[in-house]
Amino acid sequence: MSIRLTRRGLMHGTAAAGALATMPRWFRDAHADATKLNVFAPLPPDPSPPGAAKFSEDAFAKWKSDHGVDVNYELLAWPQLHDRMATAFASGSAPWDIVYMCGWVPELLSNIVPYADDLTKDLVDDLPKSSFSTVTVGGKRYGTVFTLSLLTLFYNKPMLAKAGFNAPPKDWDELKRAAKELTHDGQFGFVLNYGDPAGIGGTASYWMTYLQQAGGKMYGDDGMPVFKSDAGVAALQLMVDLMPFTDPGSISYAGINDATNVLLAGRAGMMMNWPFMWNAGNDPKQSKVVGQLDSAVLPAGPAGSASIDGTDAWTVTKSSKNPDKARELIEFYLDAEVQKRQCLDTGWLPIRLSVLADPEVQKAAPNAAVVLEQAKHPYDSFVTADYNEVTVAVGTEVQKALQGQKTAAQAIADASDSVTAIVKRRKS
Repeated sequence: MSIRLTRRGLMHGTAAAGALATMPRWFRDAHADATKLNVFAPLPPDPSPPGAAKFSEDAFAKWKSDHGVDVNYELLAWPQLHDRMATAFASGSAPWDIVYMCGWVPELLSNIVPYADDLTKDLVDDLPKSSFSTVTVGGKRYGTVFTLSLLTLFYNKPMLAKAGFNAPPKDWDELKRAAKELTHDGQFGFVLNYGDPAGIGGTASYWMTYLQQAGGKMYGDDGMPVFKSDAGVAALQLMVDLMPFTDPGSISYAGINDATNVLLAGRAGMMMNWPFMWNAGNDPKQSKVVGQLDSAVLPAGPAGSASIDGTDAWTVTKSSKNPDKARELIEFYLDAEVQKRQCLDTGWLPIRLSVLADPEVQKAAPNAAVVLEQAKHPYDSFVTADYNEVTVAVGTEVQKALQGQKTAAQAIADASDSVTAIVKRRKS
């Protein structure tokens, strides 16, 4: 988070410096001796830690005091995170001890350490084993996922009922039929953010969701792309078929929040979204459809339902001068009570199984049961060391098909050629 220097700010700074000079020496020495940790994280409402988002603030203050630690946050909007981090690591100027990652662990592996191998047994035993899949390389755990975040279907229940549907769509045919019936008089059946091709929650990853529902996968056993297939084309064709019933702004919405706002304004009936949206959808300050939203497992394709994992994880940098303190701070982020407040106050579900089972959590976040049901189906995010480059290549071709510039088959063929070249470069 940037801080602008103004004359008022300088005046406050001068006054603060004067006040510090008059404080007792023991106070100044204790302050000077405090361990300093720098944390790189997303801006709310994306998943942010205590002290950045509004939850567990008293507990966070106590933890810092008890551990003799000052914590400084650098916060950026989610779409800016990857490039800021990759550039800083490449230049050797990364100033952080802890960094948020979202599918980037394999790509940025040389800059982080496998601290998660040293987490307490009680904590590890309370986490889903699958939660480590996207942060484990060579048998070592380089990160800890801190929120159970799978895409599910969010829908406006009264809108669907008025259109003649007494239940959310169960398969692709019902999804297309419902989207068509909901589209009229400036209202659209579907909305999503297709403006950014890359990353988890970018255009490519939505196609990857449908790819799995169609029975396809990104890579074969040799690591080469295998998505130039009937399943790959069918997944994209579904997205193309939905476009006449999709809010036309979707092609330019770069982030999930842009698309979410359309649903919460009552201008669209359905979308794929992350669990955090439940709180926003039921907050009168943010939503015009309070009490009207519900969630469901994503509609099934030829192979059944499938989703992707948000892979929101905390990692510790190799350049950290205080890796043990950094691990302890991450353990605080994953404390059961902090996880509970994360859910109750921000809408981001906990990752700890014991907290997910908490009656208060289940009452406040009824969508948690849907996410747990979605987790019974495949949710591979196909994370690789070149994930960002791959998703740019695939997502760009998907965008072209959605805008009518290419057929689904041609876009998938061209995407496959690009990804093949990317993987070959990596392997060589």
